[in-house]
Amino acid sequence: MKRRKFIKKAGLAAAGTVGIPYILPTGRLFAATGSRVVNHVVYVLFAGGIRNQEAVGQQYLMNQNAALPEGNVMNNMLTGAAPTSNVVHAPWSPILNTPMMEEGTLFKEVLYKEGPTGHYNGHTVAMTGNYTETGLNLNINPEFPTIFEYYRKHSDPAKSAMNAWWISEGLGPYPSLNYSRDPGYGGLYGANYLRPRSILGNAGQSQLGNAVSYQPDDVQRISRIKNILDNNFTSAGEDLPGIQNTPENREQIKNFLLAKMDEAQNGTMEVATPGNDSNLLTGDLRNISAAWQVMDSFTPELTVINTTNLDVCHDNFSGYLYYLHRADYGIGWLWNKIQNHPVLANDTIMICIPEHGRNLEKNNIIDDNGLGAYDHTGDDNSRRVFTMIVGPSDKVVQGQVLGTPNNPAAESIDVVPTIAHILGFKDTVPSYLMPGRVLTEALI
Repeated sequence: MKRRKFIKKAGLAAAGTVGIPYILPTGRLFAATGSRVVNHVVYVLFAGGIRNQEAVGQQYLMNQNAALPEGNVMNNMLTGAAPTSNVVHAPWSPILNTPMMEEGTLFKEVLYKEGPTGHYNGHTVAMTGNYTETGLNLNINPEFPTIFEYYRKHSDPAKSAMNAWWISEGLGPYPSLNYSRDPGYGGLYGANYLRPRSILGNAGQSQLGNAVSYQPDDVQRISRIKNILDNNFTSAGEDLPGIQNTPENREQIKNFLLAKMDEAQNGTMEVATPGNDSNLLTGDLRNISAAWQVMDSFTPELTVINTTNLDVCHDNFSGYLYYLHRADYGIGWLWNKIQNHPVLANDTIMICIPEHGRNLEKNNIIDDNGLGAYDHTGDDNSRRVFTMIVGPSDKVVQGQVLGTPNNPAAESIDVVPTIAHILGFKDTVPSYLMPGRVLTEALI
Protein backbone atom coordinates (compact mmCIF):
# COMPACT_ATOMS: atom_id res chain seq x y z
CA MET A 1 0.00 0.00 0.00
CA LYS A 2 1.32 3.45 -0.83
CA ARG A 3 2.32 5.58 2.14
CA ARG A 4 -0.10 8.41 1.35
CA LYS A 5 -3.03 6.01 1.05
CA PHE A 6 -2.05 4.29 4.29
CA ILE A 7 -1.79 7.56 6.21
CA LYS A 8 -5.16 8.68 4.88
CA LYS A 9 -6.69 5.40 6.04
CA ALA A 10 -5.04 5.14 9.45
CA GLY A 11 -4.05 8.68 10.40
CA LEU A 12 -7.12 9.70 12.33
CA ALA A 13 -7.05 6.45 14.27
CA ALA A 14 -3.52 7.09 15.50
CA ALA A 15 -4.05 10.80 16.03
CA GLY A 16 -6.02 10.23 19.22
CA THR A 17 -2.81 10.31 21.23
CA VAL A 18 -2.23 14.01 20.53
CA GLY A 19 -5.60 15.30 21.61
CA ILE A 20 -7.91 14.43 18.69
CA PRO A 21 -10.63 11.86 19.46
CA TYR A 22 -10.39 8.34 18.19
CA ILE A 23 -12.69 5.34 17.97
CA LEU A 24 -11.70 1.93 19.23
CA PRO A 25 -13.20 -1.45 18.27
CA THR A 26 -15.88 -3.01 20.43
CA GLY A 27 -15.44 -6.14 22.50
CA ARG A 28 -16.83 -8.02 25.46
CA LEU A 29 -15.96 -10.98 27.63
CA PHE A 30 -18.87 -11.60 29.95
CA ALA A 31 -22.62 -11.98 29.64
CA ALA A 32 -25.22 -9.32 30.46
CA THR A 33 -25.31 -8.22 34.09
CA GLY A 34 -28.84 -7.04 34.78
CA SER A 35 -30.79 -3.81 34.79
CA ARG A 36 -29.35 -0.32 34.73
CA VAL A 37 -30.30 2.60 36.92
CA VAL A 38 -30.00 5.10 34.04
CA ASN A 39 -28.36 4.99 30.61
CA HIS A 40 -26.01 7.99 30.96
CA VAL A 41 -23.38 8.90 33.54
CA VAL A 42 -21.38 12.15 33.64
CA TYR A 43 -18.37 11.98 35.96
CA VAL A 44 -16.69 15.27 36.89
CA LEU A 45 -13.24 15.32 38.52
CA PHE A 46 -12.27 18.53 40.28
CA ALA A 47 -8.56 18.37 39.60
CA GLY A 48 -6.01 20.50 41.40
CA GLY A 49 -7.40 19.66 44.82
CA ILE A 50 -10.21 21.26 46.82
CA ARG A 51 -10.21 21.92 50.55
CA ASN A 52 -13.46 20.81 52.14
CA GLN A 53 -13.32 23.93 54.31
CA GLU A 54 -13.93 26.39 51.47
CA ALA A 55 -16.17 24.02 49.47
CA VAL A 56 -18.78 22.03 51.40
CA GLY A 57 -17.68 23.74 54.64
CA GLN A 58 -18.53 27.14 53.14
CA GLN A 59 -15.88 28.88 55.27
CA TYR A 60 -14.68 31.21 52.48
CA LEU A 61 -11.98 33.38 54.13
CA MET A 62 -12.43 32.64 57.83
CA ASN A 63 -9.44 30.27 57.86
CA GLN A 64 -7.25 33.12 56.69
CA ASN A 65 -8.46 35.41 59.45
CA ALA A 66 -11.31 34.82 61.88
CA ALA A 67 -12.54 38.36 61.23
CA LEU A 68 -13.00 37.68 57.50
CA PRO A 69 -16.35 36.43 56.14
CA GLU A 70 -17.55 32.89 55.59
CA GLY A 71 -20.13 31.84 53.01
CA ASN A 72 -20.96 29.67 50.03
CA VAL A 73 -19.07 30.27 46.76
CA MET A 74 -20.55 27.14 45.07
CA ASN A 75 -24.11 28.39 44.80
CA ASN A 76 -25.11 26.14 41.89
CA MET A 77 -24.08 22.93 43.62
CA LEU A 78 -24.68 23.77 47.29
CA THR A 79 -27.33 25.43 49.39
CA GLY A 80 -26.14 28.21 51.67
CA ALA A 81 -25.82 31.96 51.79
CA ALA A 82 -23.13 33.75 49.81
CA PRO A 83 -20.35 35.60 51.65
CA THR A 84 -21.44 38.93 53.07
CA SER A 85 -18.35 40.59 51.57
CA ASN A 86 -16.83 39.66 48.24
CA VAL A 87 -13.20 40.25 49.11
CA VAL A 88 -11.50 38.31 46.34
CA HIS A 89 -13.87 37.75 43.43
CA ALA A 90 -16.90 39.19 41.65
CA PRO A 91 -19.56 36.47 41.93
CA TRP A 92 -21.77 35.29 39.09
CA SER A 93 -25.47 34.81 39.71
CA PRO A 94 -26.37 31.12 39.89
CA ILE A 95 -27.73 29.60 36.70
CA LEU A 96 -29.84 27.05 38.60
CA ASN A 97 -32.97 27.91 40.53
CA THR A 98 -32.45 24.87 42.75
CA PRO A 99 -28.94 23.94 43.98
CA MET A 100 -27.87 20.53 42.75
CA MET A 101 -27.50 19.01 46.23
CA GLU A 102 -31.27 19.22 46.55
CA GLU A 103 -31.55 16.99 43.48
CA GLY A 104 -29.36 14.25 44.87
CA THR A 105 -27.10 13.10 47.69
CA LEU A 106 -24.08 14.97 49.02
CA PHE A 107 -21.44 12.81 50.68
CA LYS A 108 -20.02 15.72 52.65
CA GLU A 109 -17.05 13.75 53.97
CA VAL A 110 -15.30 11.16 51.82
CA LEU A 111 -11.90 9.64 52.62
CA TYR A 112 -9.00 9.47 50.18
CA LYS A 113 -7.52 6.70 52.29
CA GLU A 114 -4.20 5.60 50.79
CA GLY A 115 -1.32 6.67 48.57
CA PRO A 116 0.19 10.06 47.70
CA THR A 117 -2.19 12.97 47.32
CA GLY A 118 -0.75 13.98 43.96
CA HIS A 119 -2.56 14.86 40.75
CA TYR A 120 -1.66 11.69 38.84
CA ASN A 121 -2.45 9.57 41.89
CA GLY A 122 -5.73 11.35 42.54
CA HIS A 123 -6.84 10.96 38.94
CA THR A 124 -5.78 7.31 38.89
CA VAL A 125 -7.78 6.54 42.04
CA ALA A 126 -10.83 8.30 40.64
CA MET A 127 -10.57 6.58 37.23
CA THR A 128 -9.67 3.04 38.34
CA GLY A 129 -11.29 2.65 41.75
CA ASN A 130 -7.93 1.55 43.19
CA TYR A 131 -5.42 3.39 45.35
CA THR A 132 -1.96 3.68 43.84
CA GLU A 133 1.56 4.49 44.96
CA THR A 134 2.75 5.27 41.41
CA GLY A 135 3.94 8.84 41.15
CA LEU A 136 7.26 8.96 39.34
CA ASN A 137 6.51 8.38 35.66
CA LEU A 138 3.54 10.63 34.93
CA ASN A 139 3.13 9.32 31.38
CA ILE A 140 2.67 5.69 32.35
CA ASN A 141 -0.72 4.04 31.95
CA PRO A 142 -2.37 2.91 35.21
CA GLU A 143 -1.80 -0.56 36.58
CA PHE A 144 -5.51 -1.22 37.06
CA PRO A 145 -8.21 -0.90 34.36
CA THR A 146 -10.06 2.40 34.07
CA ILE A 147 -13.80 2.91 34.20
CA PHE A 148 -13.75 3.14 30.39
CA GLU A 149 -12.23 -0.33 30.07
CA TYR A 150 -14.67 -1.84 32.55
CA TYR A 151 -17.60 -0.24 30.75
CA ARG A 152 -16.55 -1.28 27.25
CA LYS A 153 -15.41 -4.79 28.08
CA HIS A 154 -18.15 -5.84 30.45
CA SER A 155 -21.25 -4.22 28.93
CA ASP A 156 -23.54 -6.51 26.98
CA PRO A 157 -24.18 -5.76 24.20
CA ALA A 158 -20.64 -4.46 23.79
CA LYS A 159 -20.18 -0.70 23.53
CA SER A 160 -18.06 1.17 21.02
CA ALA A 161 -15.86 4.05 22.13
CA MET A 162 -18.44 6.39 20.61
CA ASN A 163 -20.30 5.79 23.88
CA ALA A 164 -17.34 6.69 26.12
CA TRP A 165 -15.45 10.02 26.17
CA TRP A 166 -12.55 11.28 28.29
CA ILE A 167 -12.26 15.06 28.13
CA SER A 168 -9.35 16.66 29.96
CA GLU A 169 -7.76 20.08 30.19
CA GLY A 170 -4.05 19.74 29.49
CA LEU A 171 -2.02 16.87 28.10
CA GLY A 172 0.85 15.59 30.26
CA PRO A 173 -0.31 12.43 32.07
CA TYR A 174 -4.02 12.76 31.34
CA PRO A 175 -4.27 10.92 27.99
CA SER A 176 -2.48 8.00 29.64
CA LEU A 177 -5.42 7.60 32.01
CA ASN A 178 -7.62 6.49 29.14
CA TYR A 179 -6.64 2.84 29.53
CA SER A 180 -4.39 0.66 31.64
CA ARG A 181 -1.41 -1.70 31.36
CA ASP A 182 -3.57 -4.60 32.52
CA PRO A 183 -3.04 -7.41 29.96
CA GLY A 184 -6.72 -8.31 30.03
CA TYR A 185 -7.84 -4.80 29.09
CA GLY A 186 -5.74 -2.02 27.52
CA GLY A 187 -6.19 0.21 24.48
CA LEU A 188 -8.74 -2.09 22.89
CA TYR A 189 -11.24 -0.86 25.49
CA GLY A 190 -10.27 2.81 25.83
CA ALA A 191 -12.47 5.83 25.22
CA ASN A 192 -12.41 8.73 22.82
CA TYR A 193 -9.97 11.32 24.15
CA LEU A 194 -10.43 15.04 23.55
CA ARG A 195 -8.31 17.93 24.79
CA PRO A 196 -10.52 20.96 24.09
CA ARG A 197 -7.64 23.44 24.03
CA SER A 198 -6.04 21.48 21.17
CA ILE A 199 -9.22 21.71 19.12
CA LEU A 200 -11.19 24.73 20.31
CA GLY A 201 -8.58 27.11 21.73
CA ASN A 202 -6.81 29.72 19.66
CA ALA A 203 -3.44 28.10 20.31
CA GLY A 204 -4.77 24.70 19.31
CA GLN A 205 -6.25 26.00 16.07
CA SER A 206 -2.95 27.66 15.22
CA GLN A 207 -1.06 24.45 15.89
CA LEU A 208 -3.45 22.35 13.84
CA GLY A 209 -3.49 24.84 10.99
CA ASN A 210 0.18 25.80 10.85
CA ALA A 211 1.95 23.01 12.76
CA VAL A 212 3.89 25.40 14.98
CA SER A 213 4.81 25.74 18.68
CA TYR A 214 4.18 22.19 19.86
CA GLN A 215 5.05 21.38 23.47
CA PRO A 216 7.59 18.64 24.35
CA ASP A 217 4.91 16.12 25.33
CA ASP A 218 3.13 16.77 22.01
CA VAL A 219 6.37 16.10 20.14
CA GLN A 220 6.93 12.83 21.99
CA ARG A 221 3.46 11.60 21.12
CA ILE A 222 3.84 12.66 17.48
CA SER A 223 7.14 10.75 17.35
CA ARG A 224 5.40 7.63 18.64
CA ILE A 225 2.78 7.97 15.91
CA LYS A 226 5.54 8.29 13.31
CA ASN A 227 7.13 5.09 14.62
CA ILE A 228 3.81 3.27 14.45
CA LEU A 229 3.30 4.40 10.86
CA ASP A 230 6.85 3.47 9.89
CA ASN A 231 6.64 0.05 11.51
CA ASN A 232 3.31 -0.70 9.86
CA PHE A 233 4.09 0.75 6.46
CA THR A 234 2.85 -2.35 4.66
CA SER A 235 -0.16 -2.94 6.92
CA ALA A 236 -3.75 -1.89 6.50
CA GLY A 237 -5.19 0.50 9.07
CA GLU A 238 -7.34 -2.28 10.53
CA ASP A 239 -4.18 -4.26 11.34
CA LEU A 240 -2.75 -1.64 13.70
CA PRO A 241 -2.79 -2.72 17.36
CA GLY A 242 -5.35 -1.09 19.65
CA ILE A 243 -6.64 2.09 18.09
CA GLN A 244 -8.97 1.72 15.12
CA ASN A 245 -11.80 3.65 13.48
CA THR A 246 -14.77 2.53 11.53
CA PRO A 247 -15.08 4.66 8.38
CA GLU A 248 -18.53 5.85 9.47
CA ASN A 249 -17.41 6.94 12.92
CA ARG A 250 -14.23 8.47 11.57
CA GLU A 251 -16.25 10.64 9.23
CA GLN A 252 -18.70 11.52 11.99
CA ILE A 253 -15.94 12.68 14.32
CA LYS A 254 -14.16 14.59 11.56
CA ASN A 255 -17.33 16.50 10.71
CA PHE A 256 -17.95 17.20 14.40
CA LEU A 257 -14.45 18.62 14.87
CA LEU A 258 -14.62 20.79 11.79
CA ALA A 259 -18.04 22.15 12.74
CA LYS A 260 -16.99 22.93 16.31
CA MET A 261 -13.77 24.61 15.24
CA ASP A 262 -15.81 26.84 12.94
CA GLU A 263 -18.28 27.64 15.73
CA ALA A 264 -15.43 28.46 18.12
CA GLN A 265 -13.83 30.79 15.58
CA ASN A 266 -17.01 32.65 14.66
CA GLY A 267 -18.32 32.87 18.23
CA THR A 268 -21.51 30.84 17.78
CA MET A 269 -20.65 27.93 20.07
CA GLU A 270 -22.63 27.56 23.29
CA VAL A 271 -20.23 28.08 26.20
CA ALA A 272 -20.54 27.82 29.98
CA THR A 273 -20.50 31.53 30.81
CA PRO A 274 -23.11 34.20 31.55
CA GLY A 275 -24.46 35.61 28.32
CA ASN A 276 -22.54 33.01 26.30
CA ASP A 277 -19.51 35.33 26.48
CA SER A 278 -16.44 33.41 25.31
CA ASN A 279 -14.19 36.13 26.77
CA LEU A 280 -15.17 34.87 30.24
CA LEU A 281 -14.01 31.30 29.60
CA THR A 282 -11.49 29.78 31.96
CA GLY A 283 -9.69 26.57 31.04
CA ASP A 284 -12.16 24.62 33.16
CA LEU A 285 -15.17 26.29 31.54
CA ARG A 286 -13.75 25.60 28.08
CA ASN A 287 -13.46 21.95 29.07
CA ILE A 288 -17.03 21.82 30.33
CA SER A 289 -18.29 23.62 27.22
CA ALA A 290 -16.54 21.12 24.95
CA ALA A 291 -17.93 18.24 26.97
CA TRP A 292 -21.43 19.55 26.34
CA GLN A 293 -20.78 19.71 22.61
CA VAL A 294 -19.81 16.02 22.70
CA MET A 295 -22.80 15.08 24.84
CA ASP A 296 -25.24 17.06 22.73
CA SER A 297 -23.91 15.57 19.48
CA PHE A 298 -23.30 11.93 20.45
CA THR A 299 -25.24 11.35 23.74
CA PRO A 300 -22.52 9.04 25.12
CA GLU A 301 -23.38 6.71 27.97
CA LEU A 302 -20.18 7.52 29.88
CA THR A 303 -18.54 10.97 29.89
CA VAL A 304 -15.63 11.82 32.19
CA ILE A 305 -14.49 15.45 32.50
CA ASN A 306 -11.74 17.04 34.55
CA THR A 307 -10.86 20.57 35.64
CA THR A 308 -7.38 21.85 36.51
CA ASN A 309 -7.48 25.59 37.23
CA LEU A 310 -7.91 25.00 40.97
CA ASP A 311 -4.26 24.00 41.25
CA VAL A 312 -3.41 27.71 41.59
CA CYS A 313 -4.13 27.19 45.29
CA HIS A 314 -0.40 26.40 45.67
CA ASP A 315 0.44 30.10 45.36
CA ASN A 316 -2.75 32.12 44.78
CA PHE A 317 -5.60 31.54 47.23
CA SER A 318 -7.63 34.37 45.74
CA GLY A 319 -7.37 32.75 42.31
CA TYR A 320 -8.34 29.41 43.84
CA LEU A 321 -11.62 30.84 45.14
CA TYR A 322 -12.21 32.57 41.80
CA TYR A 323 -11.82 29.31 39.87
CA LEU A 324 -13.81 27.30 42.42
CA HIS A 325 -16.75 29.67 41.99
CA ARG A 326 -16.55 29.50 38.20
CA ALA A 327 -16.13 25.72 38.08
CA ASP A 328 -19.32 25.52 40.15
CA TYR A 329 -21.05 27.72 37.55
CA GLY A 330 -19.85 25.43 34.76
CA ILE A 331 -21.18 22.32 36.51
CA GLY A 332 -24.52 24.02 37.07
CA TRP A 333 -24.60 25.13 33.43
CA LEU A 334 -23.90 21.58 32.27
CA TRP A 335 -26.56 20.10 34.54
CA ASN A 336 -29.07 22.63 33.22
CA LYS A 337 -28.22 21.64 29.63
CA ILE A 338 -28.72 17.97 30.47
CA GLN A 339 -32.15 18.65 31.98
CA ASN A 340 -33.28 20.29 28.74
CA HIS A 341 -31.96 17.65 26.33
CA PRO A 342 -34.49 15.28 24.69
CA VAL A 343 -32.35 12.15 25.30
CA LEU A 344 -30.30 12.96 28.40
CA ALA A 345 -33.02 14.54 30.57
CA ASN A 346 -34.37 12.16 33.24
CA ASP A 347 -31.90 9.48 32.13
CA THR A 348 -28.58 10.90 33.42
CA ILE A 349 -26.77 10.74 36.73
CA MET A 350 -23.91 13.17 37.39
CA ILE A 351 -21.20 12.40 39.93
CA CYS A 352 -18.70 15.04 41.10
CA ILE A 353 -15.61 14.47 43.25
CA PRO A 354 -12.29 16.28 43.86
CA GLU A 355 -9.22 14.21 43.03
CA HIS A 356 -7.93 14.95 46.56
CA GLY A 357 -8.08 17.66 49.20
CA ARG A 358 -5.55 20.23 50.42
CA ASN A 359 -3.52 20.74 53.57
CA LEU A 360 -4.91 22.08 56.81
CA GLU A 361 -2.06 24.56 57.31
CA LYS A 362 -1.00 27.28 54.87
CA ASN A 363 2.39 27.32 53.17
CA ASN A 364 4.58 30.44 53.14
CA ILE A 365 3.26 32.01 49.90
CA ILE A 366 1.06 35.10 50.19
CA ASP A 367 -1.00 36.34 47.23
CA ASP A 368 -1.75 39.94 46.19
CA ASN A 369 -4.70 40.08 48.61
CA GLY A 370 -2.55 39.00 51.54
CA LEU A 371 -4.04 35.49 51.64
CA GLY A 372 -1.99 32.36 52.32
CA ALA A 373 -1.84 29.39 49.93
CA TYR A 374 -2.25 25.65 50.54
CA ASP A 375 -0.43 22.59 49.17
CA HIS A 376 -1.52 18.93 49.24
CA THR A 377 1.31 17.00 50.86
CA GLY A 378 -0.63 14.11 52.35
CA ASP A 379 -1.78 15.39 55.74
CA ASP A 380 -5.17 14.23 57.00
CA ASN A 381 -6.91 17.30 55.60
CA SER A 382 -5.64 16.62 52.08
CA ARG A 383 -7.42 13.25 52.33
CA ARG A 384 -10.80 14.87 52.96
CA VAL A 385 -12.97 15.21 49.84
CA PHE A 386 -16.67 15.22 49.03
CA THR A 387 -18.83 13.44 46.48
CA MET A 388 -22.12 14.58 44.97
CA ILE A 389 -24.48 12.24 43.11
CA VAL A 390 -27.44 13.91 41.40
CA GLY A 391 -30.10 12.55 39.09
CA PRO A 392 -33.81 11.89 38.51
CA SER A 393 -35.96 11.87 41.64
CA ASP A 394 -37.07 8.28 41.02
CA LYS A 395 -33.46 7.10 40.75
CA VAL A 396 -31.41 9.19 43.22
CA VAL A 397 -32.28 10.06 46.83
CA GLN A 398 -32.97 13.80 46.90
CA GLY A 399 -31.68 16.32 49.42
CA GLN A 400 -29.62 13.84 51.45
CA VAL A 401 -26.37 14.82 53.23
CA LEU A 402 -24.08 12.13 54.63
CA GLY A 403 -20.78 12.02 56.50
CA THR A 404 -18.89 13.98 59.15
CA PRO A 405 -15.16 14.66 59.62
CA ASN A 406 -14.99 11.92 62.24
CA ASN A 407 -17.15 9.52 60.28
CA PRO A 408 -16.62 9.72 56.49
CA ALA A 409 -19.53 8.30 54.53
CA ALA A 410 -17.48 6.81 51.67
CA GLU A 411 -14.03 6.46 50.11
CA SER A 412 -12.64 7.80 46.85
CA ILE A 413 -12.50 4.26 45.42
CA ASP A 414 -16.28 3.87 45.77
CA VAL A 415 -17.23 5.97 42.75
CA VAL A 416 -16.02 3.55 40.04
CA PRO A 417 -18.07 0.56 41.33
CA THR A 418 -21.03 2.90 41.75
CA ILE A 419 -20.81 3.90 38.08
CA ALA A 420 -20.47 0.23 37.13
CA HIS A 421 -23.65 -0.50 39.09
CA ILE A 422 -25.53 2.42 37.54
CA LEU A 423 -24.65 1.25 34.01
CA GLY A 424 -25.45 -2.37 34.81
CA PHE A 425 -22.14 -4.24 34.55
CA LYS A 426 -20.76 -4.23 38.11
CA ASP A 427 -21.42 -7.92 38.84
CA THR A 428 -19.36 -9.17 35.91
CA VAL A 429 -16.18 -7.30 36.84
CA PRO A 430 -13.82 -9.50 38.90
CA SER A 431 -14.25 -8.39 42.50
CA TYR A 432 -10.52 -7.97 43.14
CA LEU A 433 -10.43 -5.19 40.53
CA MET A 434 -13.02 -3.11 42.38
CA PRO A 435 -12.23 -3.05 46.12
CA GLY A 436 -14.66 -0.18 46.72
CA ARG A 437 -18.37 -0.46 47.36
CA VAL A 438 -21.48 0.75 45.55
CA LEU A 439 -22.90 3.88 47.18
CA THR A 440 -26.36 2.35 47.37
CA GLU A 441 -27.56 4.83 49.98
CA ALA A 442 -27.69 7.48 47.24
CA LEU A 443 -29.76 5.33 44.88
CA ILE A 444 -33.43 4.40 45.01
